[in-house]
Amino acid sequence: MDTFFVCPKCGNDKEFHIFTSSFQAIRQSPELGRRVNESDVLPSLRHNDTYIECKCCFQRIEYDSAASTGKRYIQMTQRLLQAKRNMPNRMS
Repeated sequence: MDTFFVCPKCGNDKEFHIFTSSFQAIRQSPELGRRVNESDVLPSLRHNDTYIECKCCFQRIEYDSAASTGKRYIQMTQRLLQAKRNMPNRMS
């Protein structure tokens, strides 16, 4: 899965640890809106946990909450980029 995450506490949008039925460390690109590096999947000792951990502030965040924040972040970024492309060039 290529879900994009954003930490609601510190605003980190680059590096996270994912804890589900397995453990994985990821690095993502806000510019591309997707993951650019993933560690190998390791077994998790806490099979029932589904959360992510921000590598900057160590905040534990519900997986679904961080994913929905990330989805809104990507949608807003795409809208801003589209609006920027549609603006007339004022330097002409």
